[in-house]
Amino acid sequence: MSRPPSPMLSVPEKKTAATELFRDRHFFNSAFFTDLREARASLSAPSSQATTQDAASRRALLLRYHCLLASARDDPCDFDDDLAFTWHDAFRPHLRRTAASLRFEKAAVVFNVGAASSRIATAVDRAAEGGVKAACGEFQRAAGAFRAAGEMMEGEEEDTEDTVDMGPEASAMLERLMLAQAQECCFERALAAGTSSAACSKVAKQAALYYEEAYASLVIPPLQNHFERSWVAHILLKAALFNAEASYRYAIELHEKTEIGEEIARLQFGINAIVDAKKAVRGAPGSLYDAASRLEQDMNQNLERALNENNRIYLLRVPAAKLLAPLPAASLVRSASLSEILDVKTETGNQSS
Repeated sequence: MSRPPSPMLSVPEKKTAATELFRDRHFFNSAFFTDLREARASLSAPSSQATTQDAASRRALLLRYHCLLASARDDPCDFDDDLAFTWHDAFRPHLRRTAASLRFEKAAVVFNVGAASSRIATAVDRAAEGGVKAACGEFQRAAGAFRAAGEMMEGEEEDTEDTVDMGPEASAMLERLMLAQAQECCFERALAAGTSSAACSKVAKQAALYYEEAYASLVIPPLQNHFERSWVAHILLKAALFNAEASYRYAIELHEKTEIGEEIARLQFGINAIVDAKKAVRGAPGSLYDAASRLEQDMNQNLERALNENNRIYLLRVPAAKLLAPLPAASLVRSASLSEILDVKTETGNQSS
């Protein structure tokens, strides 16, 4: 039985200040100078910061600028102390970092490519034909972009006004979140294709693990209190939802094998996961609460049936939750490579299609 697509999270872009960094032509290959300066100016133009701008067009602009930037002959910041790039934290815009480093500039651009990819993914109608596949691909591209941005920042010096969004903890968390959402797309596709309950359980369990990893990073420094509470609530509820889905699907397989005792234990575990999460979270989307409630209702129905059958027919012992073995998981997603993320040809093809 398929379920309506649940809401996903997209990442806001980092904002940047206007700059005249490219006024000294001799620092760059002259064939790229004009285009490079204009492309950089477009990043900080008021219209480019508008939330209504088409995410695919925005990403194409970012990729074009990165391509031009990569063609620069030398890093001008090694030669001119007046040259500097300023970028604001995507989640706390009052925090900003200014650095005389092309590596920092490139990392910020790659981060925004990931943010644009996440916006494209969340805007996809996953109920339409091909929608789940398209969203899954975009989330994997976003995951790779956030990982790459974090890796590019590893060699950068710390700053007293440093931003958090491209640090190692945030980069890893965002990568895991995007992989979780990509894996969720795989789960939706598996359900729609009529995949076996056992296989669906493995896909759901891996989605839960990705969400759990993202949540674990959000509740400890330096990410604690850096993200909106709605994000924390959303991710916690998604982790519980997919742990419950994994238990629910696994229990269906157990029922077919007449392993009713473990079926009851798995269903009880999944129901408790949802109930506990719904009590703990505040601020998650209403549609996500509804999805959790529908799953809880389905599990309660199966639990009632299993209890009745066990009391009347099987009389099997129900194992304690702590004695249950961890459910198997299967990851069907990966973070895109940097070359895939920065593939301008692919982006051009997407724009024309």
